[in-house]
Amino acid sequence: MMAEAVRNGDAPGVVAQAIVAAATDPKPKPRHTAGPLAGRTRIPRRLAPAAVLDQRIRRMNQLAG
Repeated sequence: MMAEAVRNGDAPGVVAQAIVAAATDPKPKPRHTAGPLAGRTRIPRRLAPAAVLDQRIRRMNQLAG
């Protein structure tokens, strides 16, 4: 799943812009979306606590923790 996401992911420039925006935000949020693929998480981010969402993302990407 991770390899497919990397292959079909958003352009590096889009992600870089999101990183710069997050790093320079005077009131940073716990999460920032970058590009249309990340936009799919908007509803779960609003409904689920951050820890639950983090756990789900780790499980989807087969990461430890």
